[in-house]
Amino acid sequence: MRKSEFTSSGLVLAVLVLLNQSAWAETFKLALPPGVKGLFSYELEVLDMALKYADGDHTFEFVEIPGLTQFRVFELLDDGEVSVTVNSYSQEREERFLQVNYPLTRGLLGQRVFLTNPDKADVLSNVTSLVELKRFCIGVSNDWPDASILEDNGFCVVRAPRKQLFAMLESHRFDILATTVKQAASELALSKKNGYDFVLDKSLMLAYPYDFFLYVRKDDVMRHKILEQGLARAYASGAFMEHFNSDPVIIRALEEAQLSNRRMFNIENPEMGSGTRNIPPLLWQGY
Repeated sequence: MRKSEFTSSGLVLAVLVLLNQSAWAETFKLALPPGVKGLFSYELEVLDMALKYADGDHTFEFVEIPGLTQFRVFELLDDGEVSVTVNSYSQEREERFLQVNYPLTRGLLGQRVFLTNPDKADVLSNVTSLVELKRFCIGVSNDWPDASILEDNGFCVVRAPRKQLFAMLESHRFDILATTVKQAASELALSKKNGYDFVLDKSLMLAYPYDFFLYVRKDDVMRHKILEQGLARAYASGAFMEHFNSDPVIIRALEEAQLSNRRMFNIENPEMGSGTRNIPPLLWQGY
C-alpha cells in the first residue's frame, strides 16, 4: 500500500470512529420517591457530570414513583425498567450489580456524628477512646446497611424503624443517634421541629469507608464503562473536586460539623467486598 493510500485509509477510519462516538447515545433512567430529589441533588449532578465527560452523547432521565422503596428500586433495576441507581454501599449490592467504584461524596456518608439528650452531652465530651465510646448504645435505622458495620466493630447497636428513632432516643432506649456529617444539621432541625430537645455532640466523630455509589444491572457492561470513564476523566480534569468543594450543602455541612475540633475515631468496614477495598485511597476523604 502506498503512503497516500495508508494516510487516506487512516483518515477514513478516524472519521468513522468520531461519527460512531457522536452517535453513541445511551439513556440513563433513574427513579426516586416523590419529594426527595433535592436530597440527592449533589449525587445526581455527579451522575450528570459523568455522562458529560464520557465519550458519546448520553442523556439522564429522572422519574418519580410514589411509594418507591429501596427494595423496589433494585427490582426495577433487575427488570430493566430503570438503568441506574444511586444508593448506599452494601456487599450484597456490590455482588448483585455492577458498582461504579467512585465514592460519590468521597466517604462523607461514613463520617458519623451524634445526636443525644442534653444530659449526655458532657459525658460524651469527655470520651477519649474507642473503648469509652463503645459504652454508649447507638440508635440506627434497621434498613441502613451500616448498622452491621457498627456491630462488627463491637458497638452496642439498637435497630429500629427510622420514624421511631427520635422517640426512642428521648426515652433513653439508646444513648446516641448516629447521623452523617452531611445531614447532622438537618436532622437536629427536624428533631426540634417535632418537639424534641436533642443536642448535636460537637466533640466526637466516627469514620469508616462507606458512601453512595452508582449501580447498574450486572449485564449492563456498556453503561458501567460509560460511568467509569466519565468519572475518571472528571477526576483527572479537576472537575470532580471542584464540584465537591463548591457544593453549598457540603460546604455548609463541613463548616457546621467543625471537623477539626473533633476527636476522630477510624474503624474498619468489614462489610466491604474486594472491589470496594481496592478503591484508591485518594478517592476517600478523611481515611
